[in-house]
Amino acid sequence: MRILSIDSSLGTQLLVASAPDVRSGGGESAPIVLDVLTTARQDSPRRHAESLGPMLAGALAAPAVAAAPLDAVVAATGPAPFTGLRAGLVAARTVGRARGIPVYGVPSLDAVARAALDELAGQDRARAQSATVLVATDARRKEVYAARYRARGADDVERLGGFEVLAPGALREREDAGALPAADVVAGSGAAMYPELAAGRELLAPASGDAAAQVRLALARLRRLPEAGPEVLREAGLDTRPLYLRRPDVQMPTGRAR
Repeated sequence: MRILSIDSSLGTQLLVASAPDVRSGGGESAPIVLDVLTTARQDSPRRHAESLGPMLAGALAAPAVAAAPLDAVVAATGPAPFTGLRAGLVAARTVGRARGIPVYGVPSLDAVARAALDELAGQDRARAQSATVLVATDARRKEVYAARYRARGADDVERLGGFEVLAPGALREREDAGALPAADVVAGSGAAMYPELAAGRELLAPASGDAAAQVRLALARLRRLPEAGPEVLREAGLDTRPLYLRRPDVQMPTGRAR
């Protein structure tokens, strides 16, 4: 399979990779190895709209990519700030519609968790299989998006509870008070921004998303599915509904002021 992956959770990342075709199912199997054909990124959290078009055009025109058709698109679904997340999802859906290929969604924090566990596995594989990871990414407004994870095999993760958006101090206080189980390691751009979250723990994968990890997550989840209908994809966490968690920072007026 040839897969285009787009992440616009904070800056913009995209890649095109060749991967094993998992659409026939088969449950848990060997680790998924990606052959990355091209990549592009820009780190500004405010340049998604103007950067995505040229980045996509360049990636899709790369000789290694243009030589064969795409089979699927994977896009980050957040939680992340409204404007950037929406730009990435619109781009992914546009490519999918134009080429007649499926578009799958993967939560951004899931991808950060997988990247962190990969990093941890490079140090201690046994520890990576049992560790709990707290992922906290930058939500602006002096808040973070947060969730806890542990590994599910070599390519997937299991989320331990739901997503939250809250102040980093409040998150750490809940851990210290025993209201939340303490994590073994922390990860994400928010954990890098707010040292109180990492205090006393190892900080891994200081990002808001990971375009390569989200491809492996999508493939691992597809491999377990007997079919790929809308309801099945939603239950597997592969639908493309955005996870905003709160209203956008800028809203259009609904009527004329008086």
